[in-house]
Amino acid sequence: MDKNFQEIIEFTQKLVATPSQNFIDSESGVANLVFKKLKDFGFEPEIIGPKEHPSIICHIKKENTDKTIWLESCLDTVPSGDAAKWEYPPFEAKVVGNKMYGRGAADSKIAIALFCYLVKELSEDNNFNASIFLGFDADEQTGNFTGIKEIVKHAPKADVCILGYQGINEISIGARGWLRLKISTIGKSAHTGSRTNKGINAIHSMNKIINAITSQNLGQKTEPFFEFGSSLNVSQISGGVAINIVPDKCEANIDIRLLPSQTKDEILETIKSKIDELKISYNLEVLQYEQAYLTDSKNSFVKILKNNASEVLKKEIPLVASGQGSVGNVVSKLEIPIINAFGVDSDNVHAPNEWISIDTIPKIFEIYRKSLVEFSKV
Repeated sequence: MDKNFQEIIEFTQKLVATPSQNFIDSESGVANLVFKKLKDFGFEPEIIGPKEHPSIICHIKKENTDKTIWLESCLDTVPSGDAAKWEYPPFEAKVVGNKMYGRGAADSKIAIALFCYLVKELSEDNNFNASIFLGFDADEQTGNFTGIKEIVKHAPKADVCILGYQGINEISIGARGWLRLKISTIGKSAHTGSRTNKGINAIHSMNKIINAITSQNLGQKTEPFFEFGSSLNVSQISGGVAINIVPDKCEANIDIRLLPSQTKDEILETIKSKIDELKISYNLEVLQYEQAYLTDSKNSFVKILKNNASEVLKKEIPLVASGQGSVGNVVSKLEIPIINAFGVDSDNVHAPNEWISIDTIPKIFEIYRKSLVEFSKV
């Protein structure tokens, strides 16, 4: 294998061997590795954000061009979980055959290594005529997205943003958004055996609310690229203190996955109007919201990437949208084209035995290099 690609593999192994599990580790160890690598390449990276959860940005400016390409990947991973369920230790980054195993290998430490080396090569290529903005964000896997929200404050107006999520068989150009709600019903406690004081059962009230909300088919909408549809799930319920006490409070958390045509205000108005019809005492709290997005399939970089991917991989690579959200939902507020996911062959993301195919690294590197050089001249 070419020396350049061997270095990408070795750097990925160093990143995987440096744990950055959300809620367990700081991203500072990985951030320091990336910072040093970019400095060694002659760039001027900056560490931003809180000390325990730092992110990295790096501007590589090219003269006589107004085009900018933004490469973005996360520094943190989900926890490795039970080590006994791993065939190989999750932080050993062991290579077996053509696969590297380890927590974060696919999501998304291979992208960090690929982007660092890709930028180095492009900066030395006289045929490449664009500035580059690199962002490596902390706190992605928690869903809080504090890292990308900080990076967005420093980001230039880019012509395209490429995210570091992997997958070789399709190019994702969009993602569903999400609206997460907490609904609380208020009842009146009583002894369940009382003959006269029956109380008001908050769990029964919640049952009526759930039936009213799910009857609205908010999770069954479809549109182009989102044929799998929107979704609505009551994912957590809690209530009651004892089996012989009428519960006076019940809480339910609801996860709604939205399509680009659906808005927060529209969904909330529908839910509130249906609950209000029930004459039930309740509170509704918005826990989290991010809009869905879809990049135009006719965008020039999308077409260039799709053509080069199909040519190098010798098969048709379809354009799709993703079901799960990403930092792209935050970036989309800047109204710039986004490649949500495309990269090396991989599997078992967020599960034991996460792996990447090291044999596909040269192909993905070449697809991105060729596409970005071509796009820089458009």
